[in-house]
Amino acid sequence: MVVKSRKINFVFLSTILVALVYYFLGTKFFIAALAGICGLLLVLYDIKIGLYAAAFLYPFLPDALGLIMILSMGFFLLLKSMLFGEKFSVTELTVPIAIFAFIAIFSTFTSVKPMGSLRDLALNAAGMSFVFALTNSIKTKRELNGFISVFMLSALLVALLGIIQYFTGVQMRPEWLDTENNTDIAVRVYSVFFNPNILAEYLVLLTPIAVGMTWYTKSLRKKFLFAASTGLLLLCILMTLSRGGWVGIAFAALSFVLLVDKRLLLLGIPIGIGGLAFLPQKVIDRLVSIGSTVDSSNLYRIKIWDITMDVIRDNFIAGVGFGYVPFKDTFERYIRTMPIYHAHNTYLEITAEIGIVGFIFFMLLLLATLKYAYVHLVKSEDKYFKYLGAGLFSSIIGIMGHGLVEHFLYIPRIIFTFWIIIGIIFTAIRIEKNEKLDKESLETE
Repeated sequence: MVVKSRKINFVFLSTILVALVYYFLGTKFFIAALAGICGLLLVLYDIKIGLYAAAFLYPFLPDALGLIMILSMGFFLLLKSMLFGEKFSVTELTVPIAIFAFIAIFSTFTSVKPMGSLRDLALNAAGMSFVFALTNSIKTKRELNGFISVFMLSALLVALLGIIQYFTGVQMRPEWLDTENNTDIAVRVYSVFFNPNILAEYLVLLTPIAVGMTWYTKSLRKKFLFAASTGLLLLCILMTLSRGGWVGIAFAALSFVLLVDKRLLLLGIPIGIGGLAFLPQKVIDRLVSIGSTVDSSNLYRIKIWDITMDVIRDNFIAGVGFGYVPFKDTFERYIRTMPIYHAHNTYLEITAEIGIVGFIFFMLLLLATLKYAYVHLVKSEDKYFKYLGAGLFSSIIGIMGHGLVEHFLYIPRIIFTFWIIIGIIFTAIRIEKNEKLDKESLETE
């Protein structure tokens, strides 16, 4: 009776709000408010609608709108709990996230640029909010599979847009390439991310999950569709010409093979070497240039790393402050002629931002997530969780490898992607545990 009364009050207040908007602000704002109220009602009716919509739309939305959508999921869960009495829970899996969140908040208050740190705090808080909402809302294997399918469909559209760019042509910025040593490269695709290296980060995170789903699927028709989708994701990574992305996907591929079947190494090595013969010469040149000491982008990164080490030495314990703004401000005090946004290395960037203590707990978050994924998913007797877990585990390994040459917690949409994958891991673990308990209880009966 109380729940019904609250629903009536909510609808009544929403009607008054929309009417006031129409009266004072006009038709355009009235339509926007009406759409917002309808969306809110749908999410309150079933928060999974909001989770699915957010997972599909955020790569295509402006950063501010994506932030609102991702952040609001946790808010809606709390609102539903207050309005309708629904319960939520927090498990031991969230402890590493809670510690990292505390360090991020503390480092924001002690930052050399507190207002600048708020940007990254808000983005990561949105990601953590989504993890909280996802783990408390997706409760069955079928729901999880539906969420992952929507997530991967969005990634496929992103990849297709990138592949189309390769054939239609897009403008290349000069800082994306050492033009003296890569004179035959005319296109590096970036899809909706405005930078090929950022697109590569996104695809490195998503592609291993597609491989895991392909590996699990028994239906030939579905396996073909998943395999084709995986091929398109890999093709798009190739077209980014991102050497860091290639390193990341190589780490992910090696991880997946070791987890699923080590014997595949015997097959994979000759296939990989043989495949080099079919790659375009410009791709071969990019691969060879990975360790080049004359490539300007390599030298640029090395210079940044050297100066970042100076920043770390001078701010070893607490760092300069959470986020790229305090790092950028501090870095440019050391060298005025190199305006940069991040250290092009996640581990150096994190240490410079939040100090050695923060770096240790950040690594513990990554390693604990990998441990949970391995113990509860990869080692599961359920083939679905086993192969999904192998994909998720490899996704984290891949982005950690990519993090050697890029900072993957800088661009909002990559931050969201990272936390969504953390959320999928924790949600899958929770469902796997519950299904195992249900099975054991049935056996004892």
